Amino acid sequence: MAFIKFKPLTSRYNFYNTITSNEFDSKISKYLIPEEEILIAFKSTRDVGIFTNKRILLIDVKGVKGVRKKIFSIKYNSISSYELDIHTFDSAINITTDSGYIMSLNFLKPIPLDDMFKVYHLINQYLLTNTK
Repeated sequence: MAFIKFKPLTSRYNFYNTITSNEFDSKISKYLIPEEEILIAFKSTRDVGIFTNKRILLIDVKGVKGVRKKIFSIKYNSISSYELDIHTFDSAINITTDSGYIMSLNFLKPIPLDDMFKVYHLINQYLLTNTK
């Protein structure tokens, strides 16, 4: 199977905080379908990364006032490879999709390393239990 290399979605997301369930508001929930459950979510200054039981949802806020947004939805089964990169002050999960998109999800302090491992195990769970 030949892969066509596309321009990366957004090559890098830097998440600084974990979003708790009481912080979810209508701005985030309007992007979810009724059967979808948020398992863990992160935010940067403007961007949001949501990991649900169905997909990864990345909201990339653009523009000076934050009115323009790019919303990316990545199904877990479209991930072809992933890498865990652990450092002292930050960690990253690098994801390559079937179509060749490459993303780097960076988890910077004060996000605990345990939350980053939750994401890593979540991806493992969906990929390894749903293989054909």
